[in-house]
Amino acid sequence: MVGKILLPYLGGVPAVWTICMLFFQFALLAGYVYAEKSVRYLGCQRQSILHLLLMTGAFTLLPLDINTSGAGAAVNSPTGWLIARLAGSIGILFFMISANAPLLQRYYSETGQNDSADPYFLYAASNVGSLLALLLYPFAFEPLLRLSQQRVLWSALYVVQTLLVLTCCMLLWKNSGKNKAGAVAANALNGAPARSAESEVSAAGNCESISCKANQVDCSSGVADIDAFIESLAKEEQQEELRAHDHTRPTWKTAFYWCLLGFVPCSAMLSVTTHMATDIASAPMLWVIPLALYLVSFIMVFARGDYWRRIRWERYMFPMVVLAMMFYKFRIVERTWLTIPLHLLAMFLVCMYFHGRLAADRPPVAQLNSYFVWMSAGGILGGIFNGLLAPMMFSTQSEYILTLLAAAFLCSFMATSYYDPEYTLARRIVVCALFMSFLLLPGWLKEENLSKLLSESGMFMTFMSLLLIYVFNSFRKAAAPLLIIIALTAFLQSSADPRLVLVDRSFFGILRVTRLANDGEVVDPDLKIEGVKDIFYCLSHGTTLHGVERKVDNMRMSYPLAYYAREGPVGSVFRVGQINRAFKNIGIVGLGCGTLAWYGRAWQSFDFFEIDPKVVEIATNPDYFTFLHNSKASIRHIIGDARVSLQNVPDNFYDLLIIDAYSSDAVPVHLMTLEAVELYRAKIKHDGLLLFHISSRFFKLSPVLKRICDELEIASLRSFDDPSTYSTRYDWYDFDQLCRSDWIAAGNPQHLESLKLYARWDEVAPASGYSLWTDDYANLLQVYLWR
Repeated sequence: MVGKILLPYLGGVPAVWTICMLFFQFALLAGYVYAEKSVRYLGCQRQSILHLLLMTGAFTLLPLDINTSGAGAAVNSPTGWLIARLAGSIGILFFMISANAPLLQRYYSETGQNDSADPYFLYAASNVGSLLALLLYPFAFEPLLRLSQQRVLWSALYVVQTLLVLTCCMLLWKNSGKNKAGAVAANALNGAPARSAESEVSAAGNCESISCKANQVDCSSGVADIDAFIESLAKEEQQEELRAHDHTRPTWKTAFYWCLLGFVPCSAMLSVTTHMATDIASAPMLWVIPLALYLVSFIMVFARGDYWRRIRWERYMFPMVVLAMMFYKFRIVERTWLTIPLHLLAMFLVCMYFHGRLAADRPPVAQLNSYFVWMSAGGILGGIFNGLLAPMMFSTQSEYILTLLAAAFLCSFMATSYYDPEYTLARRIVVCALFMSFLLLPGWLKEENLSKLLSESGMFMTFMSLLLIYVFNSFRKAAAPLLIIIALTAFLQSSADPRLVLVDRSFFGILRVTRLANDGEVVDPDLKIEGVKDIFYCLSHGTTLHGVERKVDNMRMSYPLAYYAREGPVGSVFRVGQINRAFKNIGIVGLGCGTLAWYGRAWQSFDFFEIDPKVVEIATNPDYFTFLHNSKASIRHIIGDARVSLQNVPDNFYDLLIIDAYSSDAVPVHLMTLEAVELYRAKIKHDGLLLFHISSRFFKLSPVLKRICDELEIASLRSFDDPSTYSTRYDWYDFDQLCRSDWIAAGNPQHLESLKLYARWDEVAPASGYSLWTDDYANLLQVYLWR
């Protein structure tokens, strides 16, 4: 919910989800540290009172309110702005909630129940609650409740949780007092030492033990004196337990081991989340799957019984990790329906293996809080690595490959061999020689298309690795050199790809500039011209194509391609705008490679609103794209979120406002709400026009805009463009570089009538059955293309 509220101010990018996860992990760690320290020095009885007071004091922060001030400057320091908003709104509340899991387990261990010595099953129960909330939000809360209602509901649930914690504390006070009093009384009357399970170690060496004092009791003095003495003994015993805790802290080696086991699955989960969000859509609804699997792994391994912990997950994890690396790096199969489940399965098996080892190594109750602190510290390091370090260190999503490599390495050296025969030198030589032959294969064959050959050899190496691991179990230790060779080959494949011109990365995603043909080669044989070298440059953000330019010599002009063909919808709009020079001031939300600047004339002014400064750097570099450089219009770049930046533009300023920020697979919902369209209409003149680019592989967006336009009483038309239906094929176009596109025009009826008469624009289908999207409510499930 909080991520959805803040998502609009940073363009709906996957990194927002990663930073939110990182913040909540820090808050979780802080809550665990608070639980560990407070119980250590106060004991469960007094600590429970403190915890209740703090939870009740947090009521002053309710109802939940997210402060979004300073959103205009968010683009300059998106990470800092996002963390500040999270800390100032939900930070303290989540801090208190996060401490409940270890504290309630610790409280339960003091109740004297039959299973109180192993309360870790309660951690599985807490993750069941987290999983239910995670799944209910996109399928129940988000479609049915507005954001304002969700905030009120969350605040009410916080109050309910506080009351439930109060109930648990009352049971603690009741049962813990009875158990301790009964134990001390029995020991006092029988002359036996009064020790709890946790204080047994420290009390053994204490000459002033509680048992010594218990023997001094005169039982004939009456029950009242015994009760008073028992109460004093209980207090002394509690102090003995607190001192005993100092001797039950984990060693640094154990703490590092717990931290490492927490780091790898968390990093894998965040890496897969970024990969999915880049390849599918910018919506929290679709980002919950990796986190759900992450929680399921905790539930399974910490549940009562050891069935899931006894499974040898490494046998399944290792081959799936290798396959995931091959599919991700070599792009063996481009089908999303196959690759996404493969990566999710690999991530789940990584989580099951490492979380299973964590659960198997869980310590006694005395170290419970420390155990969760170090586990959470590992998650923090995973969040820092993926959310902060990786974007600065890597220009691609290399953190995913590195995480999978780390998982496979640790699996190779931590897992026990099934037969464990001697790993002889001869076997090492055979294995290394086999792997090196694959690495040197391209040089031996002198294949011109190195990229293709490396991909094929990578596939072969993958299946060979599975053969070695499954058939020769003794080759377990060969997994590490095998993975080194595969990783090196994968990175060589990337660097050897002659089509890749530039790879750059920012907070907002990964940008690639790719050549679709080499010098001297052309895509379409019909376009061969003597002495002309034809190259097509394309800009992509993740898997979303943002524009294509034909790079030729100065003898021929470059024309707009991709979604922006002159014969397409956008070309027809600009032709209408040429009449009487109707479109003088033009605003464009979303820069891409600047293709729309091609339509600019000397008497026109173009304002491009772009949230990612890296996109502006690439689009304005004539070595990559020349649309902006060669445009005759006056060009201005406004960096920042469009809705925030447009508020600084005077009303009735633009003749034409183009919204081109949710093409292909990215859907920033905040740019397609009732309030957003009202803002757009306020910024265009009374006879102006709005143009929406709504092409999407996963969402049917035309009913959303139709519903909004009907609500605002704005006339609208739609044009779905398919270049294969063009009646004329022009010699300056390569039709393989034109894309199907979907556009909606809204505004001045006179302009719309011209589009309807002289171009392929039609009425938009009625959308009476669709919800009205507002800043407070949007239903993505309703427009998802279930296919």
